Amino acid sequence: MTTATASAAIADRQPHALQTIFSFFLGLMVLAFIGVGVNTFYPSPAQAHQDQRQELQRQRDELNVEANGRRLDTDQQAEMDRLIADQNSLQRTIDAEEKGWARVTSIILVVFATIVMGVSLMRSEQLRVLSNGLLLGGLFTMIYGVGWVVFSGNSVTRFAVMAFALAVAIGLGFVKFVRGRARSAAIVPDAKAAPSGAGGAALADLEARVAALEERAAAAASALGGSQERDGS
Repeated sequence: MTTATASAAIADRQPHALQTIFSFFLGLMVLAFIGVGVNTFYPSPAQAHQDQRQELQRQRDELNVEANGRRLDTDQQAEMDRLIADQNSLQRTIDAEEKGWARVTSIILVVFATIVMGVSLMRSEQLRVLSNGLLLGGLFTMIYGVGWVVFSGNSVTRFAVMAFALAVAIGLGFVKFVRGRARSAAIVPDAKAAPSGAGGAALADLEARVAALEERAAAAASALGGSQERDGS
């Protein structure tokens, strides 16, 4: 392979590499956008109870400061025990709420992932790079949503969400790759058959013009040959 050929091959690969990088980056951005959006408008219970947790911890710290390294007296110890019990009760409440929150969050993420993957199929041939980026973003979001449902603690919901995600992935994969490839294969014979239809007349006219030009060139060559023979004689 010559240097010019190698340079041309590298130049051909560069646009494809940049398109792949951009598609992957767009997929990550879609995942971040959906994840941040869901967490913003549907925050976790831990964030909702953050102020209460901080207040309980602040009261415990004040008791420790008042004790100044000494053993707590009876009243202080009773107050400390109450604060610890409140913290434990609050943590149990948060744990119970987070299971339901994880279940709902998972469903929301899977729904958004399905919408994004569906949008990626629109004009996928004309906008291939954007389509691939949206498809990757939908797949990343789908994986993220399925990961949340694992922590929901409900086996039935977990199975239903994972079954739905699997069905969506198989269906969209079929539409994206199998049907799209079959459609592209059907376009090629149509393109080959096109000259025999509307383009056949134009092709025949072009062939007639070429033949006429060849006849004129042959006649001119014969005339020039005859004149040269007369000059030579």
